[in-house]
Amino acid sequence: MLHALAVSRGAAACDAPGIVQGVYLRVLRHAKVFGSADSFDAWLACLVRCEVIDTARRRGRRSWLNERFQQWQESRSIDGDDAARSQLEDALAGLDASDLSLIQRHYLDGWSQENLAEEHQISVKAVESKLARLRKRVRRNFEKAATHSSI
Repeated sequence: MLHALAVSRGAAACDAPGIVQGVYLRVLRHAKVFGSADSFDAWLACLVRCEVIDTARRRGRRSWLNERFQQWQESRSIDGDDAARSQLEDALAGLDASDLSLIQRHYLDGWSQENLAEEHQISVKAVESKLARLRKRVRRNFEKAATHSSI
């Protein structure tokens, strides 16, 4: 009955079982005593309608977020990708080999700060501070490279 009611309210057939499950969860949370079966059926119909609306809202949010993320990726790849890459390479060229290795292991290879601290035999806080200083240095170098390329 609830499945058919969800579909009649505009939900897709593939979404109807999830909507019915959501209705059952709401029933468990907000169940109350009804004097007649008609009142209970009306309450269930109201819950189905609300769950259909909530499902449509959630789907709308997800699709909007996915569309924005795809647009961001496309615009990011179009907007001067080669220029930014060369500026980043210039910014990283000013670092020592050990600093470059630390940045590569943490940001590109996915090493945790704990793993890096263990390898270098220093505290995690020291690794965190060193990475912060390196980020600032790379940012300064990147900004210098950007201003030199725009001149």
